[in-house]
Amino acid sequence: MKWSRNQEKIIHTYVGAYETLRKEADLSPDNKIINRVLSELVSVISKPLDQHLATEILIQDEIQSIRGNMLAKLNIAETLMEEHYAKSYAGKVSNLEDFHTFLYWENYKELIKTEMKELRKVKGEIRSFAFVGTGPLPLSPLLLQQELGASMTCIDIDEQAHSLGKRIIKQLEGEPTSDYVLKDGALHDYGEFDLVWIASLVPNKEKILERIFQTKPEAIVAIRSVDGIHQLLYEPVDATKFRTVKCEEVARTKADSFIINSTIFYTFKQ
Repeated sequence: MKWSRNQEKIIHTYVGAYETLRKEADLSPDNKIINRVLSELVSVISKPLDQHLATEILIQDEIQSIRGNMLAKLNIAETLMEEHYAKSYAGKVSNLEDFHTFLYWENYKELIKTEMKELRKVKGEIRSFAFVGTGPLPLSPLLLQQELGASMTCIDIDEQAHSLGKRIIKQLEGEPTSDYVLKDGALHDYGEFDLVWIASLVPNKEKILERIFQTKPEAIVAIRSVDGIHQLLYEPVDATKFRTVKCEEVARTKADSFIINSTIFYTFKQ
């Protein structure tokens, strides 16, 4: 196959980044090599690319052979990055704007703004929402809470993520009505929520969706996913796994050069 210059650059950058992540023991922001490599990778992949060109890259033999392991490495690197920033902010922030030094702060704000536009098309007032897979740096639920003016519950199964995230939320001025729960999202009772948000890195989305259906079938569910070339960075939502519940897609956001995630909104068929 004859590749375009842009395709060649993406493949070369991705394979090179994989080799670096495979060799480096420290995937945290403390490692300058990792910072440089991941910044370049995100920059290259974020450039606009036609869908058919993205598909050609995604089915390329070498890309397919390393993508699974690469996503696992990227997952670790993202978690370590969030932990790094969460620790640096602990005890030093009092309002949301204090997070403006976070590397992807503007991207987060733009993502939430885009998601709100779609959510308001399918759902009116939200009084209470849950965010599953909050992580150690709860920027998404905090920005959502600011937009919605609703009470929020942050759910995470990881003890350190739960501890760091809870500490950050508790130190904010005029702390929003909130709860922080250490639990597997597939075991939680969602009866009090109008809206449930599921983060892109949460692995058992189908089990969580089933649990939401069991405990609050009237809820709107938002799941962060990826499309196109951004599948080199995250695993997309596989709706074929949602066989045990009858749900339908009612809205979807689109990624662009500034926003990596696309968010899919689901309702349940009664």
